[in-house]
Amino acid sequence: MGTNPAAGRSLQQIGGTDWLKFMAALLVVANHTSPLASISPQADFLVAGLISRVAVPIFFIGSGFFLFRKFTNDSSANRSAVVRYTNKIALLYGLSILIYLPLNFYRGDFSKGLNVWAGLRDLVLDGTFYHLWFFPALWIGIWLIYALSRLPSLTWAWITAAALYGFGLLGDSYYHFATDILHLKPVYDVLYQGMDYTRNGLFFAPLPILVGAAFARHTRPTSRPSRSVRVRLGTASLLAVLLLIAEGEWVRSLGLPRHDSMYLFSIPAAFLLFAWAATWNVRGSKRLRAWRTWVYILHPLAIVLVRGAAKAINGEQLLIANSPVHYLVVCLVSVALSALAAAAMSRFGMRRQATRMQREQINVP
Repeated sequence: MGTNPAAGRSLQQIGGTDWLKFMAALLVVANHTSPLASISPQADFLVAGLISRVAVPIFFIGSGFFLFRKFTNDSSANRSAVVRYTNKIALLYGLSILIYLPLNFYRGDFSKGLNVWAGLRDLVLDGTFYHLWFFPALWIGIWLIYALSRLPSLTWAWITAAALYGFGLLGDSYYHFATDILHLKPVYDVLYQGMDYTRNGLFFAPLPILVGAAFARHTRPTSRPSRSVRVRLGTASLLAVLLLIAEGEWVRSLGLPRHDSMYLFSIPAAFLLFAWAATWNVRGSKRLRAWRTWVYILHPLAIVLVRGAAKAINGEQLLIANSPVHYLVVCLVSVALSALAAAAMSRFGMRRQATRMQREQINVP
């Protein structure tokens, strides 16, 4: 990918991906709040347990697309772009760890003292809070794909990424097929001594990141896609989501999952949705880009705040037991917190830039 012929080019329309990824962030909230549980557990499983599983692959595909589309024939510049990007991921992860540290103490994560090995495992693979696994996964996945992309043939990158995803899939939604039919239980028993899930940067992230990178490599700027192209992509996206639902129902009926984060059809569905969104005739939005990141980071805090407020005003029946209302309020609080966080970070960035400019002026002879 270091010789990307599409470097410096872009899709005619990519604003739709901002809206898609914001909707994906709201799907992550749905996954953690079960918005239809009080109405229909089956409908809730379809939305929160299956459809929401396209959200994280969409984020990974988007990261691969927007990072690797910057690549040129300059390998040094390409590496610098990866370093800058992964440094931002590390900073966001570090800030997120600090935000949730009080909740770690509150739920008793350190009640038995600090276990160094468990702490390193959480930091690198599982995340220090239940949703923060995404940041180390993205960091590891980006560097793995960057390293694989430097091989003489991308075939090895695809083989490696697909094999890693397949191994992770067998340890997740197809776990009992792997242990009972393929007799891989000893392998996964050893693996799970070092991690809680296979949905991490080693197994989950590389393939969708590579899909996004390949999409960036082969995309050319064109005139606005025709209506028939948009209809075909939209139809294909819907069919892929329906296949994902069918797969999820099937593995659930057979009792195969150990966890339910990874599915065979989640990546095709996420890719088709991303490709379809790239054809939408809408403007991009910096505000949505900032907000979606903070919605992902802050929505568990919003859940805690909503639950605490409900108990304080004796509103549990409406704000907690009524799952659609609970979901809606958590989304609203998440967006509000995200707007505040994005504004604060923007202001901090402007101040830092002004300070840097002042120093540069002082240093000018």
